[in-house]
Amino acid sequence: MPVSETMAMRLRRAYMTMHRYAQQHFASFGVTADQYVLLSLLAEQDEIRQQDLAARAYSDPNTIAAMLSLLEEKKLLRRKRDKSDGRAKLVCLTALGHRLHEKLIRSVEPIHAEMERAVGADRQALFASLWQIESTLANLQLKSSVDQ
Repeated sequence: MPVSETMAMRLRRAYMTMHRYAQQHFASFGVTADQYVLLSLLAEQDEIRQQDLAARAYSDPNTIAAMLSLLEEKKLLRRKRDKSDGRAKLVCLTALGHRLHEKLIRSVEPIHAEMERAVGADRQALFASLWQIESTLANLQLKSSVDQ
């Protein structure tokens, strides 16, 4: 089978297509697709440690720190020291950040609906099970590191 037809490459093409479309969509709101992810994760939780946010976003802590700095400059979030661990920073949305996030959520509803329509109701469960890939590969990685 050609590499271009493997599951990994098909998932990559789908993700990259979706990401490019999202970049274009969110640009009109002054944020990137990745910044939208951070705003959405922050909207789900009042305060979160910056390192936990990086883990939940499946991103590198340095990349997250840079994005947070940009969002902080726009007054969409604020960071403060964690009282229980002076080295850690807590992150939360500002009122302006919450308002922008609400606009963003409303703006992506038609996109989500179109993506779901494209996949079809009969295949929704398949996409819902993609977490199993992460779990399987994480277990393989853990086993590999133990075997070494």
